[in-house]
Amino acid sequence: MRLYILCFITLQFTNNVYTARILGLFPHPGKSHQMVFDPLLRKLAERGHEVIVATFFPLENPPKNYTEINLQSLAELRLESFGAETYEYPSTLMRIPVLGSVLDQYNQHDGLSTLAVTICEKLTTFLPLNKVLKQEYDVVIVERFDSACVHGLLNVYNIKAPVIGISSCTLMPGDAAIMGAEINPSFIPVVTSSFTHKMSFFERLENFLALMLISERYRSTRVKERAVIEGHFGKKINDLDAEVSKMSLLFVNSFFVGNGVYPLVPGIVEVGGIHIDPKNKNIPNHVEKFVAASEHGVILFSLGSQLSSTSISKEKQDIFIRAFSKLKERVIWKYADSAEEGTLIAHNILRVKWLPQNELLKHPKIKAFIGHGGMLGSLEALSAGKPMIIIPVFADQKLNAAALKDRRTAEILSLANLKEEDLDKALKNILSTSMRERARLVSSMWHDRERPPLDTAVYWTERVIRWGNQSPLYSQAKYLPFYQYTLLDVAAFVIMLVITLIVTSFYIFKYLFIIVKRKAKEKIY
Repeated sequence: MRLYILCFITLQFTNNVYTARILGLFPHPGKSHQMVFDPLLRKLAERGHEVIVATFFPLENPPKNYTEINLQSLAELRLESFGAETYEYPSTLMRIPVLGSVLDQYNQHDGLSTLAVTICEKLTTFLPLNKVLKQEYDVVIVERFDSACVHGLLNVYNIKAPVIGISSCTLMPGDAAIMGAEINPSFIPVVTSSFTHKMSFFERLENFLALMLISERYRSTRVKERAVIEGHFGKKINDLDAEVSKMSLLFVNSFFVGNGVYPLVPGIVEVGGIHIDPKNKNIPNHVEKFVAASEHGVILFSLGSQLSSTSISKEKQDIFIRAFSKLKERVIWKYADSAEEGTLIAHNILRVKWLPQNELLKHPKIKAFIGHGGMLGSLEALSAGKPMIIIPVFADQKLNAAALKDRRTAEILSLANLKEEDLDKALKNILSTSMRERARLVSSMWHDRERPPLDTAVYWTERVIRWGNQSPLYSQAKYLPFYQYTLLDVAAFVIMLVITLIVTSFYIFKYLFIIVKRKAKEKIY
């Protein structure tokens, strides 16, 4: 009995030692982003930590030690649905090689930057958040995306806790440099590009121009956010670049098997697939019946939550319908304007308002997936071992599509240039035995990890809680100015040394030549 009591007391003491106060700050109004963060926040709370989260999207059935600051009143949630017209019919300017792509990428980041400043203006005056920021924490977890405003607020309120960043996609421009990792655009594609790590000359040119323009746009955003914060609080704060660089750790929602190999440092931890729940949830009855009745399998078609499926032109919708109707397989099409029990628009095509995408992708009768290349859906299909047709339109979708095509698990089609014969060919390829076997092989490699991504994120979070900034996870490259990082000073010194040696040698040989010539003349006379 005494031994039992002693063990119980020891366990309680151990638990208290590692119980921490965690603040989560997620100021971007994108639901798909929050879906990446929620599993980690929930798991940390379930492990006994006190978790306080500022978010636009409250957690369903949160643990008892999980507190939320609801940000929904700060901005209209316009990111969740928009029309396809811009991407179906791009302007003539956007069709110009290199220039059009660079401008398209810049415009996307420009919109995000404008939104970031607007939200920052509201965050600084939001009393519930200000109240929370006056408290003490053991660690702060922030979203790394389009804004550095929360880093400035941490400085205002003198919060000294270590900061962990988490990204819902792969590395954003500049994030690698924060941790002292490589940012070379010759082989590291910008997150909004359509390139792999193997780029041609013009692709490297485009990638370089995009990186420079986007980086400058975010630099100006940080200047504006700093001005907003200083204007509200009436005092100077540190440069936001300096505040962001204090980050102790960065989680990225990628994994090299699916996204390619990046030159990372220990402080950049890949947790791709962290949002994927290994537990199976129920599939709606009308969907389950449609799948179960299929003799030759089912293809899942979903363009995500942000692109309005009803806004796709009738011309393009008819292309999909004609191509799908030729198949012996059935097709489930996520389509907002559908009946509650689904709408059967052809003998083998069922349109549904909503579907449990991850659960369906794991279903043995699902043969392939047609999506827009969003990180979450792409990773779910990769995890489930299903080949894909990807129709990317914006953000990181083109990058994800290129990476998966490079791994021979996906075909890429353009929404603007969609043709029935191209769709027919792509469908034939993804349904082929070779491509389905390839997808299963890559899936096996994807799952072959030291530990699941959620467990990885929990471990590293608690490691930062234990050690703070005493155990640096970044390289010294983060502190080097550009000329030192690129060895321009060394190159200049070597060049000057070589020039000096050449010039000195020239004059020495010239002098020796003159002496020899003079002595030769003296011998003659």
